[in-house]
Parts: sequence; structure tokens; C-alpha cells
Amino acid sequence: DLSLNQLMDSVFECLPVNIEKLDLQNNQVTSVPKGMSELKSLKELNLASNRLADLPGCGGFTSLEFLNMEMNLILTPSADFFQSCPRVRELQAGHNPFKCSCEVQDFIRLERQSGGKLFGWPSAYMCEYPEDLRGTQLKDFHLSELACNTMLLLVTALLLTLVLVAVVAFLCIYLDVPWYVRMTWQWTQTKRRAWHSQPEEQERVLQFHAFISYSERDSLWVKNELIPNLEKGEGCVQLCQHERNFVPGKSIVENIINCIEKSYKSIFVLSPNFVQSEWCHYELYFAHHKLFSENSNSLILILLEPIPSYIIPARYHKLKALMAKRTYLEWPKERSKHALFWANLRAAISVNLP
Repeated sequence: DLSLNQLMDSVFECLPVNIEKLDLQNNQVTSVPKGMSELKSLKELNLASNRLADLPGCGGFTSLEFLNMEMNLILTPSADFFQSCPRVRELQAGHNPFKCSCEVQDFIRLERQSGGKLFGWPSAYMCEYPEDLRGTQLKDFHLSELACNTMLLLVTALLLTLVLVAVVAFLCIYLDVPWYVRMTWQWTQTKRRAWHSQPEEQERVLQFHAFISYSERDSLWVKNELIPNLEKGEGCVQLCQHERNFVPGKSIVENIINCIEKSYKSIFVLSPNFVQSEWCHYELYFAHHKLFSENSNSLILILLEPIPSYIIPARYHKLKALMAKRTYLEWPKERSKHALFWANLRAAISVNLP
């Protein structure tokens, strides 16, 4: 019995090799030296109330059966203790300031697998750190496998990142996001050039009642029906048409933007041909941009021919939304209804130019 003697680590260097019981409680022992002589006969070791930070291995105590490590400074006991000390039948390690972590969880799991050798379990084994777990019994402390397995966590994070990237890429392709980004950039550049080249004309001048957007495949109807019926007769409407009003030398995108901004309204002649035209898509995009930026009611939709929903490309989601939320004029096949159609269209365009 060498308890209460202020002994330190060097005490293990002067012990008889045939000792069977050793009581070193209430001393100043901080560790068990690894190079010490083997105490092959030692069966009981009491190191309670010292300053040890971990459980000692059994390399020097091959016959050890009882070990008391209570009231030391053990935060995370080594999980390999039970493999190092297969003959230990009882381990007293309670009343230590355990730090509840993955290492402590591994220690408890291996202890349960080895047959339950902890004396005073579970009441003497409580979390001291972190503060939010202080007072929690170790038996009630649980962390997920994902939280404790760094490799699994990294693999999971990598897989989730790849899935997220794949989903974003799919949505970008499906909704044609790069196209919209490119169009927004071109619109910004066109506005910037117009601002710098004509600073004195900061307020745009409206010159047309309406800009017409249509597919070239529907040009016969536009030239033979739409333009003659609106531009001739009483209350003629001034229309902006790309063939006659686009300015030579400017880019097509710049001409589209300028024509839309110089017109009170934008008329879209919708048909299966329209949704297959790239330039019609440009015109719809810029007109839609004007609709929201100016909070105006500037779009007029004419349904020249029915458009099956399955042929509308995914990037035309704005057109789908417009057709679902806004009233559109449908071109009647019966000639007797044409007069009413033109009257309704004129009423929709009804504005006075300055």
C-alpha cells in the first residue's frame, strides 16, 4: 500500500517484480512508463485519484485482472485497452471528466462487446465535456456512424455535391439557362451602348403602336392579313416589322430590342412554327423582360394555329406561363368571325402615339 505519498511516475522503477497487489491511489502519477520492468505477477492495481490522462496498457502487467482508474483526468479512454488487457475482469474508470466524442463511443462499444467489465456502470460514467452534454450518462450518448466516420462523411459529402451539380446541370440544360444568361448579357450590352452613344436621348421615343413577332413560315398571313387590316382604313395602326424597320449595320439583337422599346405593344403570332424559331424566342424574351421591368401590359398574343404542348421546347416555359395566365386572341377559321377578331385586336392596341 503506497497510497497518499505524493509519489510520481518513477515509483514503477523500484517495485518488486513478484508483487501481486499494488495500491497507488492519491498520488501524483501522470503515466505508466513503457520501459518499466514487467510485473508479471500483478493482479490488482489501484491508480485512483492520480493525474493519469489515459488508461495504461497491460504490456508490463500481463496478469492484471482488476484495475481502478477512478477520479483521474481521463477525457477519452483508449479503445484498444480491452485488446491490450484481455485478462482484466473488472475496470473501475468512473468519475472521470469524460469528453463525449466518437472516441468515447468506440470505447463503450468495445467494452460492451468484451462482456461488460466496467464497474459502477452506468451511474459513475457521465459526460463532462462539451458543456451542453454535461451530466449526460455515457449510455445515453450516441453519435451517428456518419458523424464519426470521416471517410464516410467525405464520401457522402462528395456524392451529395455530385448529385447537386448533376441536378443543377440538368436544370440548366433543360431550362436552357445558358441561353437566358447570354440573352441577358446581350440586352445589358445593347442598353449600355445605347446609353453611351446617345446620352441626350435617355428617354425613349415611342414611334409604333406595335411590334410584330412571327415566324418566317407564317409571313404570308402577316403580310396578307395582319398588316393590311391594321394599317389601312380608319384608325390605322403603325406597325414595326423587322423587314422594313430594322436598321442596317446594327446587330439583329440590337434591332429587336430597339423595335420593342419603340413600340407600345408587342404582337406575337403564335403557331407551331413560332416555337421552332430561334429569333422568335429572342423577341419573346426581350418583350417579356420589358413586361416585368416596366410593369406594363404590352404583350398581345395571337394564336394563329393550335400549339400542342408536347412540341413546345422546355426553354419556352415563359410562353407556357403566358398562355396559361393571359388571354389570347385566336384566329378564327370562319370568315364571318374575322371582323370581330380585327375589332378585338384594334381594341387591344388602342393607344395614341405622341
